[in-house]
Amino acid sequence: MIATFRSFFLLLALAAATIAQTSLNYGFVSPNTKENLKIEDAIKGMRSVEETKLVRQSMNLSCVVGTPVRAFVSLGSWSDGAEHSVMIRVKSDTSTVRYLLSRLGRDAQQKSILYFHPQTTGNANLYTLKPRRPMRNLAALAQTLDRAGITFRTLVPVKSGTWIYVVDLKGELRKKVMTAAKRLRARVTAQAGAAAFVGDEKPDEAKVIFEEEIRNYEAKNPKLPPPCDSVDLKNPSNRTNRFLKRRGA
Repeated sequence: MIATFRSFFLLLALAAATIAQTSLNYGFVSPNTKENLKIEDAIKGMRSVEETKLVRQSMNLSCVVGTPVRAFVSLGSWSDGAEHSVMIRVKSDTSTVRYLLSRLGRDAQQKSILYFHPQTTGNANLYTLKPRRPMRNLAALAQTLDRAGITFRTLVPVKSGTWIYVVDLKGELRKKVMTAAKRLRARVTAQAGAAAFVGDEKPDEAKVIFEEEIRNYEAKNPKLPPPCDSVDLKNPSNRTNRFLKRRGA
């Protein structure tokens, strides 16, 4: 009987560990390669060809990793600059989200990417702020976040307005986030987890790091399928859309 209970609790522990490993991850990457971009130019870049290409490439990788990758046009904003970006969401483990972002970062010639993986023992936090009233002026939102002391954030336009994502790498921004939420009359959700930048300030070194991440993942996961066809949201017979529909994205 004791052995039976031990086996039962071992199975429960393994199941919990599996669920924790395959959680909803967030990733942030930009197609921008220009320096000192002003926020007005970054906002225009959200409608650019390179932005659309990165969104499509992100979703096309769904077929490679065997799970839906959702991609959102976004604005990466900080206290003295901004750039058009893409936020991805994927239900996977840490190594998979790092692999996806490394492929995107390498192909977009980026210096770094940022990921967040939820886990109860993590030192980082991901805050999501959802203003109760529609707010679509991204420049004004950035100014409000500056005044609250939120120096790095990602703004994602949605049907109801704009959602704000703040990755708190050291778990020290809660008070500032709550100040911003009060000023914006926003609902706040918080998740604990692990978060990190991958890359390097030198583009050549960043490429080496990305390629190492890619090689390591592909060595452990041989014979990965190719990317899906290019996304065409008006064509439901498209391979990517069929895959996402089948997976319930």
